[in-house]
Amino acid sequence: MKIANRFYLLLIIPIIALIAWAILSRVATSEKADHSNYMNVKKQGQRDLPKDPCWFVTLNDKSIPYEVISKREDQKMHGYPEKIPLNEAIRIFNEEKQCISALAPYPPLTEDELIAAIVAGPDNVLSGDARQFQEDLLWKIATQKVMPKGALLIATTGSRVQESPLRPDGTIRAEGISIVLRLGLENHEYGQILKPEQTFVIRRTYFKVETIR
Repeated sequence: MKIANRFYLLLIIPIIALIAWAILSRVATSEKADHSNYMNVKKQGQRDLPKDPCWFVTLNDKSIPYEVISKREDQKMHGYPEKIPLNEAIRIFNEEKQCISALAPYPPLTEDELIAAIVAGPDNVLSGDARQFQEDLLWKIATQKVMPKGALLIATTGSRVQESPLRPDGTIRAEGISIVLRLGLENHEYGQILKPEQTFVIRRTYFKVETIR
C-alpha cells in the first residue's frame, strides 16, 4: 500500500506542476498580448494625431480628420475605450491640462497622489452594490496600476459662488481646481446624470476666497 501511495504521488506531482505551469504561461501570454495590443494602438494613435498637442482646444486646424475629433468626443462621453497603464493615463491628463490656460498653473497630477487618494478613501458615503462597484474598480487601479475601460480623469476650475452662513447678505467666491476620476462610463448617454459611485474625488483645492457684496 505504501509503495502504491508513493507511486501515486510520484505520478500526480509532475501532472500538477505541468498544469500550474500551463496556467501561469497562459496568464503571462495574455498579459503580454494585452500590452502588445495597447502599444500597437498607441503607435497608430500617435501617427493619427495632429502635430499640435493642443489641437482640441480651438479646433482651428482644418486638416484634422473627423475620425480623430470623433474619437476624442467619444472618449469624453464614454471614457477610455480600452484599459491603459495608469502612468500613461496620467501623462495624457497632465499634457492636456497644460493646454488649458485656466488649468495650466496648477501642479500636475502624480501617480502617488492618485493612489494615495484611493487609499485614503472616498469622501462620499456609499453602501451596498454602489460601494462594491466603486471599491472594486479603485482597488484594481491602485494595485494593478491600470486605468480600466470606461474610466476618465477630469479637471475643472473657475469660480464657485455659494451662500455663506457667516454672511447671509453676501456670498463667498472661491477659485481653485478639482480633479475627479469618473468610472463606468462605457454605456453613458448624453444628458445622463452620473451616479455617486461613478465619481471619485482625487483633488479639490480652492484659493482666492473673497466675499462678494
